[in-house]
Amino acid sequence: MSSHYLTGRKGEELLASMEVVDLAKNILPEEQFELAEETARMLASSRTRRAAAADRLTSLVAPPPKRPLYYAQHEMEMLPRWTRDGIRYLGDYVDVLVKHLAFQLSGDAGVAQRSMGPNINVIDRGEHRQKYATLIGHLRRYNSFLYRPGKHDFRLPSGRKGHRFTSREVVLTAYVTMELARRIKEITNCDPNFVCHFDSATQDEIERSLNW
Repeated sequence: MSSHYLTGRKGEELLASMEVVDLAKNILPEEQFELAEETARMLASSRTRRAAAADRLTSLVAPPPKRPLYYAQHEMEMLPRWTRDGIRYLGDYVDVLVKHLAFQLSGDAGVAQRSMGPNINVIDRGEHRQKYATLIGHLRRYNSFLYRPGKHDFRLPSGRKGHRFTSREVVLTAYVTMELARRIKEITNCDPNFVCHFDSATQDEIERSLNW
């Protein structure tokens, strides 16, 4: 049955944009990058290897927090065919982590209502610019090449006849997301369930704004 939610296409699952591959190479340790690439290839292989890859990915993006990682886990099970929502939920996780980081560095509660791009700008100010320059650069590229397109860009990349994202791009995004999360939490010491920088009412508002 035809569906606009069916976002993978046979023969395109192992394609990936140069921007996404370069981002993964720059962020991931070499062994993690190779593991991500192996996982992507497994998803394009036999049913047994696809199942093993799905298990690997659902373990990688396991909660806490329940939201959005529970949703991201479900999308990992849909690979290699359904891809866009995987990008979206993984990006939502980074978005919330960036809100917490921006609040910790600025004390501005208004960051809870801002999107990732403006909050990266909050982090990229004054004394924080040099200290977190590498992380800021990674976050800008993640927002530009993955999160924002995952929510708003429905154009096909050149040379593709299927849809906006491929299975390989989702896999690389999953590994990149969890590595960025690790680095941000080293700075913020976020509670695993995000019971930390914002009160429960504000956290509920964040979740509603992201349509979880």
